Amino acid sequence: MMDQNNLRVSVRNLVEFVMMSGSIEMGAGGAHILEEGTKTHQRLQKDREDNYQKEVTLTEEFTRNGFTVTVHGRCDGIITEKTGVVIEEIKSTARTLVNIRKEDNPTYWAQAMVYAYVYAKQNNLEQIDIHLIYASRQNLETVTFQDTFTKQELTIFIEELLDDYLHFQHIRFTQRSNRQASISALSFPFSTYRHGQRDLVKAVYKTITEQKRLFAKASTGIGKTMSTIFPTVKAVGEGKAERILYITAKTITRQVAEEAFLLLNKNGLVWCTVTITAKEKVCFQEEVYCSKEHCPFAEGYYDRLKEGLIDILTKEQLIDRTTIETYARKHQLCPFEFSLDVALHADAVICDYNYFFDPRVKMVRWSEYHKETVLLIDEAHNLVDRARAMFSAVLSKSAFLEASRILKGNDEPLYQATKAINDLLLQWKKELMAKDQFDFLELPEHVVHLVEEFVDLGDRWLSDLGNHLEDHYNVVKDLFYVAQAFCRVASMYDDHYRTLVTTYKSEVEVKLLCIDPSRLIRSATKKTKATIFFSATLHPLGYFQTVLGGEDVDYFQDLPSPFDENKVEVIVSPISTKYKERPASIDKIIIDLKEIFHQRTGNYLVFFPSYEYLAQVLEQYQEVACTEKIELLVQAQAMFEEEREAFLAKFQPISSGVRIGFAVLGGIFSEGVDLRGDRLNGVCIIGVGLPRISEEQDLMKRYYSLQGYHGFDFAYVYPGMNKVHQAGGRLIRSEEDEGVIILMDDRYLSTKYRSLLPSEWQNYRKL
Repeated sequence: MMDQNNLRVSVRNLVEFVMMSGSIEMGAGGAHILEEGTKTHQRLQKDREDNYQKEVTLTEEFTRNGFTVTVHGRCDGIITEKTGVVIEEIKSTARTLVNIRKEDNPTYWAQAMVYAYVYAKQNNLEQIDIHLIYASRQNLETVTFQDTFTKQELTIFIEELLDDYLHFQHIRFTQRSNRQASISALSFPFSTYRHGQRDLVKAVYKTITEQKRLFAKASTGIGKTMSTIFPTVKAVGEGKAERILYITAKTITRQVAEEAFLLLNKNGLVWCTVTITAKEKVCFQEEVYCSKEHCPFAEGYYDRLKEGLIDILTKEQLIDRTTIETYARKHQLCPFEFSLDVALHADAVICDYNYFFDPRVKMVRWSEYHKETVLLIDEAHNLVDRARAMFSAVLSKSAFLEASRILKGNDEPLYQATKAINDLLLQWKKELMAKDQFDFLELPEHVVHLVEEFVDLGDRWLSDLGNHLEDHYNVVKDLFYVAQAFCRVASMYDDHYRTLVTTYKSEVEVKLLCIDPSRLIRSATKKTKATIFFSATLHPLGYFQTVLGGEDVDYFQDLPSPFDENKVEVIVSPISTKYKERPASIDKIIIDLKEIFHQRTGNYLVFFPSYEYLAQVLEQYQEVACTEKIELLVQAQAMFEEEREAFLAKFQPISSGVRIGFAVLGGIFSEGVDLRGDRLNGVCIIGVGLPRISEEQDLMKRYYSLQGYHGFDFAYVYPGMNKVHQAGGRLIRSEEDEGVIILMDDRYLSTKYRSLLPSEWQNYRKL
């Protein structure tokens, strides 16, 4: 952390930064491995003699070039003998100990040398010994490497370490000073505030000042992105926070955030923003194979990282995907890992939800900054389902069967572990079918125990380079990460979870289903300086407050649409679109499309609740469209990015004729699509968006009913109507937009469903 010229840094962070060795990412299953490592430390320390001190806190202050640096850390152990003092550094490992060499892991030696320097200086020792101990997590075996250092050697080492560290910190200090000065001079980038925009700006600023959380329903057109970013930047300038983490679920909204920061940069803001793109999208290799043996961008990565960081941070402010790729190629660095390392030094990071919430991939390196960070959660309505998925985990019997076949005859212990899980799931399936019970309140401890054993053995197998079966390495590696995720979720399992077992032919799937993610969302967001949840469709607000972990002390804001409601005509066609009555609805749907859209000019989107329903209507409508010369576009079930872009590119203003696109409600074209002006003149929404009835949705219904809520609404109605809001929101994107929205379902005429519509839609006309 940097406070003017005073720096406080842990021994680990100091060493890892200077040596650019990278922090250990504790992803899926990391908690289990950390727990095992702690147990290993405690086991070794327990057996030491009376001359042994464990977990000794060491702190030393250094003054260099106008900076005061406080280095602090906790040494694993100090042994005081007649012949001298030994600094003990313990590292638990899954690797086979005979494969470890003394020169491996120079970072471990460097950490011990910092502790040795501090202890020697504070105790006037001319020399000191270091024991670096590797302890197996699988058994009681250890291997110890020893070395002796003089006080002079350690002094030279620490001087070089601090000089290197402060060189970079001086660059960052200068940039931070320039940032703070630029923020004080920064004005709102537009000449006027839109209706409701100033209210949102004030609410965000107040929330940050009071270190709280805000749930803001802000309609499309208010300018939510700038209304959240600008006051947060100003708060950073006043020392109320240090950085911004802007998370969202869609690429398009990440681009909008980039544009907002770019506009502020152009208006004089000195500010570094980096966007993190998924590894699979930015990888330079044909196949994502992350090892130095297979990837030239991984080999020697940390040898080149520091030069790459200084280069990009001193030359760029808005660091998007293209910029990351450019500098990564220039310095031969893995673009994904490079973006994560750049993020540690950026003022703002733009990324997907999972980099903050998902235990599999979250940025652990950023966790120490959370208390200084303002978290901006864009399109927060998406977080509900995403959180359920991120905090859930699933195992399949077939994956373990495949792995056991690969490992048989190659690694007996790991083979037996995979076979044991396969056999257990097969036996459990028989028992469940006999009882006809497939969901449980309790964690399946018998399954978790065997999976943990597989993870321990798999960790060792993956760590011992050279023992891999090249052709099948990825199969076992992928299963290992799935198993880690399962263990990680098992450690979080409580009464917000259910265990769901699915069987099909010979397959068995065990899912640890997070039904209610509110506790985990609340726990994560409370670690930040402040959190802003915002979306145009946080409606009803009470529902989202509940499922997103809101509390009475949080702030809530509901801002109406700034647009003239007379510019949108809303029509309700009282058709029954319930599943059994869909075949009878097809003719009426086509008649309504002909009477409303065919009589006008322009571009229209029709959203169906499923591909199946879309196909049924399409079969009859195609002939009508052909006869009446309607240009018809259809969303396919699987579309590549280029196909999606081509679909949207067709929606251009036309002076005559009709263009209609058939799409799926809740799909890729019903959210995050910005078709302004005459690129979109009308939207038709068929049905009320209810999710398909399933065991998981019914478990949610029963869960929320037991909590005192209307379970059917929480599991089906509210999620469905949110999709309706999003689809209808594609139409009015600016003050100039106008058009028609058709709601095809007789349920919209009921008081309940009408109340769930946006206020500007409720004065509809019945067809």
